[in-house]
Amino acid sequence: MKVTVITDKSGKVISTYMHPERPGKNDPTLRISGGSEHTTHELDVPAEYEKIQSVDELHRRIAEHIPKKR
Repeated sequence: MKVTVITDKSGKVISTYMHPERPGKNDPTLRISGGSEHTTHELDVPAEYEKIQSVDELHRRIAEHIPKKR
């Protein structure tokens, strides 16, 4: 599943957007970006993440897929 993730300068997940698997013909196209001290990540995560109901749990699990800064 495709997800767009915004992280702050410390790498903490602050926002997520899960892309629809099959967008409808008339669905809007979104371009998501963070502020000047934020980083935008495009990730593939397991489909079961869509069923996670806790925002804290979702952010924790998604953070595991973000490449670490060197």
